[in-house]
Amino acid sequence: MAEIAISGFYDEVNGALSAQIATIKELGEHYLCPRNIDGKNIADFTLEEFEKSVYPTLKENGVKFSSIGSPIGKVGIDDEEGFKEQKKKFAELVKIALFMDCKYIRVFSFYYGDKDPEECFDKVVKRTRELLDIIGESGVVLLHENEKKIYGDVPERVLKLYRAVNDKRFALAFDASNYIQCGVDPKAAFDMLKDLTVYYHIKDCSEFGVEVPVGTGKGDYDYIIGELIRRDYRGFLTLEPHTFKYSMMKLPVYLVPFAPIFMKNYFKAFRLIDKAMGVKALKCVSRKQVFLWQYHNLKKILSKAGYQNE
Repeated sequence: MAEIAISGFYDEVNGALSAQIATIKELGEHYLCPRNIDGKNIADFTLEEFEKSVYPTLKENGVKFSSIGSPIGKVGIDDEEGFKEQKKKFAELVKIALFMDCKYIRVFSFYYGDKDPEECFDKVVKRTRELLDIIGESGVVLLHENEKKIYGDVPERVLKLYRAVNDKRFALAFDASNYIQCGVDPKAAFDMLKDLTVYYHIKDCSEFGVEVPVGTGKGDYDYIIGELIRRDYRGFLTLEPHTFKYSMMKLPVYLVPFAPIFMKNYFKAFRLIDKAMGVKALKCVSRKQVFLWQYHNLKKILSKAGYQNE
């Protein structure tokens, strides 16, 4: 039987930890995927700083981590100094993960820039193994996300990297929206990687390359969620609606002269959202509201798929 917990990048509601926790409690959830906390990226905390300034609030409110949404691996493949600095931060993140009894740290497979991605393959594998060396036998797992313009931005290269690393401490996270923005069919990507994927980011994207609330885009979430339920998936679905674009850019795109021409993909995507969510064209919508749409749409998709384990 499937057993699903809903988590989220609640910094998309508000950067303040207090506001993030308030939304978690409002929804009756318990898990956070930390990324930005009170104006500071999670990777910029030492364990000592985290214990002092963050953990007491988490403990008081009973909030746990589903994974740590780190930026590790979002650095150029040839940026040696940048990666050296990231490794120092990663070592502290491993300590924080262990302290929080959190199994996963989200990572990326390095920007390839102007190079052919395959030219970078050996170096990507080497750097990934350097991160595994830092993990050691701690029990923490690297969680690779398919981000745009990194080596593993399409499923074929994700699979190649996974097989090359060949380590139980290296697992896959799946982001349908990122695949869409790379010109990949998310259903095909899901079917290719579903036996290896242990974690899902819930982010949808329109045909115009702009994020939209889950279930209103091209993410094939009815199929994906249905398959997860059928396959007795046990794990997290982490909300990542990218609230900023619609909530903060909608009125400028609608009202600034020529914006519908020069920003036509945003204009079309925002019109799609308005229609799908029943919002008037010039009505402002908060980032929190966009996040709540994501949550409630996901719950509807889960219910439609027959998921009953609340």
